[in-house]
Amino acid sequence: MKKIRVGVIGVGSLGQHHARVFAELTGARLVGVADVDRARAVAIAGRHGCRAVTDYRELLPDVEAVSVVTPTLLHHVIARACLEAGRHVLVEKPLAA
Repeated sequence: MKKIRVGVIGVGSLGQHHARVFAELTGARLVGVADVDRARAVAIAGRHGCRAVTDYRELLPDVEAVSVVTPTLLHHVIARACLEAGRHVLVEKPLAA
Protein backbone atom coordinates (compact mmCIF):
# COMPACT_ATOMS: atom_id res chain seq x y z
CA MET A 1 0.00 0.00 0.00
CA LYS A 2 1.28 3.45 -0.90
CA LYS A 3 1.89 5.69 2.10
CA ILE A 4 0.40 9.18 2.01
CA ARG A 5 3.06 11.88 2.38
CA VAL A 6 2.14 14.26 5.19
CA GLY A 7 3.48 17.50 6.63
CA VAL A 8 2.62 19.10 9.96
CA ILE A 9 2.43 22.88 10.04
CA GLY A 10 2.97 24.20 13.56
CA VAL A 11 4.70 21.92 16.05
CA GLY A 12 3.88 23.52 19.38
CA SER A 13 2.48 21.24 22.08
CA LEU A 14 -0.50 19.95 20.06
CA GLY A 15 1.38 19.91 16.75
CA GLN A 16 4.02 17.67 18.31
CA HIS A 17 1.29 15.09 18.93
CA HIS A 18 0.13 15.35 15.31
CA ALA A 19 3.71 14.77 14.15
CA ARG A 20 4.13 11.76 16.44
CA VAL A 21 0.87 10.17 15.33
CA PHE A 22 1.58 10.66 11.61
CA ALA A 23 5.08 9.24 12.12
CA GLU A 24 3.55 6.13 13.76
CA LEU A 25 0.75 5.54 11.23
CA THR A 26 1.48 2.64 8.90
CA GLY A 27 -0.39 4.32 6.05
CA ALA A 28 1.42 7.64 6.31
CA ARG A 29 4.93 8.98 5.99
CA LEU A 30 5.77 12.17 7.86
CA VAL A 31 7.80 14.09 5.28
CA GLY A 32 8.39 17.27 7.24
CA VAL A 33 7.34 19.75 9.87
CA ALA A 34 7.11 23.52 9.65
CA ASP A 35 7.32 25.99 12.49
CA VAL A 36 8.41 29.62 12.78
CA ASP A 37 10.61 28.52 15.69
CA ARG A 38 13.47 26.90 13.78
CA ALA A 39 14.95 25.18 16.85
CA ARG A 40 11.61 23.58 17.68
CA ALA A 41 11.08 22.45 14.07
CA VAL A 42 14.56 20.93 13.97
CA ALA A 43 14.06 19.14 17.30
CA ILE A 44 10.73 17.59 16.27
CA ALA A 45 12.00 16.69 12.80
CA GLY A 46 15.03 15.02 14.35
CA ARG A 47 12.79 13.00 16.63
CA HIS A 48 10.82 11.66 13.67
CA GLY A 49 13.46 11.49 10.94
CA CYS A 50 11.92 14.08 8.65
CA ARG A 51 12.77 17.53 7.39
CA ALA A 52 12.32 20.85 9.21
CA VAL A 53 11.39 24.16 7.60
CA THR A 54 10.30 27.57 8.88
CA ASP A 55 8.09 28.35 5.87
CA TYR A 56 5.26 25.84 5.43
CA ARG A 57 5.16 26.52 1.69
CA GLU A 58 8.47 24.68 1.34
CA LEU A 59 6.69 21.44 2.32
CA LEU A 60 3.92 21.66 -0.26
CA PRO A 61 5.77 20.22 -3.28
CA ASP A 62 6.64 17.09 -1.28
CA VAL A 63 3.36 16.28 0.49
CA GLU A 64 -0.13 15.13 -0.40
CA ALA A 65 -1.68 16.28 2.86
CA VAL A 66 -0.99 18.66 5.71
CA SER A 67 -2.14 19.05 9.27
CA VAL A 68 -2.50 22.72 10.26
CA VAL A 69 -1.82 23.12 13.97
CA THR A 70 -0.96 26.81 14.18
CA PRO A 71 -2.54 29.60 16.21
CA THR A 72 -6.20 29.98 15.20
CA LEU A 73 -5.73 33.34 13.49
CA LEU A 74 -3.42 31.68 10.94
CA HIS A 75 -5.67 28.70 10.13
CA HIS A 76 -7.56 30.32 7.27
CA VAL A 77 -4.57 31.77 5.43
CA ILE A 78 -2.49 28.60 5.69
CA ALA A 79 -5.33 26.17 4.98
CA ARG A 80 -6.42 28.17 1.95
CA ALA A 81 -2.88 28.24 0.51
CA CYS A 82 -2.58 24.48 1.00
CA LEU A 83 -5.97 23.80 -0.59
CA GLU A 84 -5.13 26.06 -3.53
CA ALA A 85 -1.94 24.00 -3.95
CA GLY A 86 -4.15 20.90 -4.26
CA ARG A 87 -3.27 19.38 -0.88
CA HIS A 88 -5.62 17.60 1.50
CA VAL A 89 -5.92 19.61 4.70
CA LEU A 90 -6.69 18.74 8.31
CA VAL A 91 -7.22 21.88 10.40
CA GLU A 92 -7.13 21.79 14.18
CA LYS A 93 -10.24 23.41 15.64
CA PRO A 94 -11.51 26.05 15.53
CA LEU A 95 -11.40 26.28 11.76
CA ALA A 96 -10.93 30.06 11.77
CA ALA A 97 -11.34 33.11 13.98
